[in-house]
Amino acid sequence: MEQVSHTIMPLLGERTMIIIILIVFVTGIVRGFSGFGSGMIIGPSAAAFFGPPMALAMISIMDAFPTLALVWQSRRHVNWRELIPVIMGYAMLVPLGVWVLKSGDPTAIRWFISISILTAVFILRSGWKYRGTRNAAVSVSVGGVGGFMGASAALPGPAVLVYWLASAAKAATVRANMIYYLFITDLFIIAGYLFGGIYTWEALWRAVLCTPGYIIGMFIGTHFFASASDKTYRNVAFVMILIAAVTSLPILDSVLR
Repeated sequence: MEQVSHTIMPLLGERTMIIIILIVFVTGIVRGFSGFGSGMIIGPSAAAFFGPPMALAMISIMDAFPTLALVWQSRRHVNWRELIPVIMGYAMLVPLGVWVLKSGDPTAIRWFISISILTAVFILRSGWKYRGTRNAAVSVSVGGVGGFMGASAALPGPAVLVYWLASAAKAATVRANMIYYLFITDLFIIAGYLFGGIYTWEALWRAVLCTPGYIIGMFIGTHFFASASDKTYRNVAFVMILIAAVTSLPILDSVLR
């Protein structure tokens, strides 16, 4: 216990760690309401403070187990026919994302992801709807994009969320699909990071410090969702995607620091 105390107390003395704990609390509220948002909000600031590998390791640890409460609550609204092909595609490209995280140019990949997300947001907000085929091949492809972005930049949600928001699905179904998608794919990410040597003891302890606030925030967000309309949900979702794109821009790193 004394050794744990000697490890944790110096971390709590860091100004950046206090900032991240507060960000994680707010993220928990968003996550409980929307069913997604962890990597989008925490990722950019944590990566600027601690570096991308540690930031992504922290997110995967703190997001996996608290999500179980959301998984149980949303079980009746999941559309497994849409979800399973997306998860299959995700699993296929996680190794590529891990490889890019370890050996690629992080700045270049962040520019690519941010610009891609911004393009998708503006197209959808213009009123465009995807009218094409929604078969297994399309879903697998979208899931593959999510797997690559999730493993390399902690952004598994935008591509898949844009795909589902462009459908006629109810907010409860989109939210439930996202909750299950992120929970199941977290397991792939954890396996990929273990195999790729991404985890460290420091990342574990930082994640442990953030988790209590994250759980409290999730319960607050779940309470807000119960009284929200489909329109409110979609508006919040689009705002979150836009924030993800903007805050992921490498040009903002100096601001986040």
